[in-house]
Parts: sequence; structure tokens; C-alpha cells
Amino acid sequence: MNDPATALAGRRERSLLELPSVARMAGVLAERCREPSWVRTLVASLDRFRSLGGHDDLEALLAAARAEPPLGDRALVAFARALDGQPDAAVAGLAMVAKVWFRLNGVPVAWRPLPAAAEARRLPTAGRAGPAERLLVLAPIGSGLHLAELLRLRVGDLGSLDAQGGLIPDPEAEPLAVRYQQRLGRAGERLTFLTFAARAAVLEHLERRRRDGLETGPRAPLVAGPGGRPVGRPEVARARRRSNAIICAGSNLNVELCRKTGEFFREWGEPGSRFRSPPPPA
Repeated sequence: MNDPATALAGRRERSLLELPSVARMAGVLAERCREPSWVRTLVASLDRFRSLGGHDDLEALLAAARAEPPLGDRALVAFARALDGQPDAAVAGLAMVAKVWFRLNGVPVAWRPLPAAAEARRLPTAGRAGPAERLLVLAPIGSGLHLAELLRLRVGDLGSLDAQGGLIPDPEAEPLAVRYQQRLGRAGERLTFLTFAARAAVLEHLERRRRDGLETGPRAPLVAGPGGRPVGRPEVARARRRSNAIICAGSNLNVELCRKTGEFFREWGEPGSRFRSPPPPA
């Protein structure tokens, strides 16, 4: 089990752990999630929900939502509207913590996409990899899933959370929680979440399989190859090559940006070195 206080050490959001509802959320995540980053990310994001949503008293909001559950959904919609101008992926990422916080504290808010002003930029369809390959590339990003863990997943391992941190099967949930088995180290059932882009790849992959008349029930493999069979080595090898190419491109871009920044400051001097005070007014 991860220690929530240790995960938030040195961060101002650590003070939120003094609230019983936040301490409960952090405790469940620390127990169920392998990656301590989920505690850091979600507790820190809850502070933004509190400020942008105008909820100075989170415990009072929670008590009101327990008495009137639709109030929780209205608070989520109001928060999404406060993010006016942000694309759907950003809204989903920022609202995720509020959904987790509500659910783990007994308020059954809906886990579905919230209204957004625009769609985030998507990759062009031409030349894009198939949904199974995209899922193999995207699912480990942010989730911490190992390839073997991803390949063992079934459709029934996707869903939303109940008040105890258990999984409610629902492959269309947003955010999309994943229940998986950790076999190395402290073996047991763990919990993580897929990114907005990985969720989109899941939905497209399942929809294509339904159109082809293939099995997509709870026992079906999450990532399937041709004919609905478990994905094979050729598909995994292609996904590895694509993933490595993406990492290489990102690394090269980072190196080039650092080089150009260094060249700029070598030519122009340190920041502020060319500043000249304006002349005093006549």
C-alpha cells in the first residue's frame, strides 16, 4: 500500500488530506493503485475543482449531494462549463477527480463525457494504425500497465468505481477504470485508469468487432487480433515499433528545442540582459 501523505510530501495540496472525504479517496487509491502518481494527480486536481467550481466547502457539497444525488451531476456539468474553451480531452482529465471523489464517497454520479466547447485534435484517418494496434500503444501511457497485464485484460475488466473502490463493469465509462492482476512483486488485484485517447481506441476497437460479428462480451479479450482471437506476436511487434518511433520522435524534438533555446541565449545573452529602462517622462 502507498502512503498518501508520502505521495503528497512537499505539496501544498497535502493539506486537503485533513478533509475526511479526501482522506478516504486518497486511502482507497493508495490501497488499490500500484502507481502513487494517482494519489498525487487526483488530490491535486481536486483543489482545482474546488476553486473553479466555487466549492469552498467540499464536505458541505458532499453532504448536499448525498442528500440529493442529482446535485453531484449538476456540480460536474457546472465545472465543465467553467472550463469554457477547453477541448473534450482536457475537460475529461480535469473532471476525473471529481467523479472519483464523488463515487468513493457514496454519491453515484454518472461516468460519461461532460460537455466541452470543442474536440481535441485527432490524428488524421489516413495512415493511422488500426484500433487494436493503437490500443497497444496508448493503453500503457499514463496507466502504468505492463504489456503482459494489458494482454490479459478482458472487456469485463473495464468500468467505473463503486464506493469501496471496486469495479462496476462498463466499457463506455469515462474515465475508464481498469481492473488488472499484478503478478510480480506484491501480487493481487490492482486498479488504474486509461487516458481519454486510450478510451477512444477501446470504443473504436469494440465497435469494429461488433460490426464484424465478433464477441465483445465481458469474457472477450480487450485487445483482439483478426477473427477475435487473442492478439499475436506480429501485432505486438508492430505496436512496439510504432511506440519506439513515437518515443524517438519525442526525444529528438526535445533535444532540438533545448539546442535552439541554448543557441538563442548564447546570441542574445541572459534573460533581461538587453533590457533598457524607459526614459523618465518629461
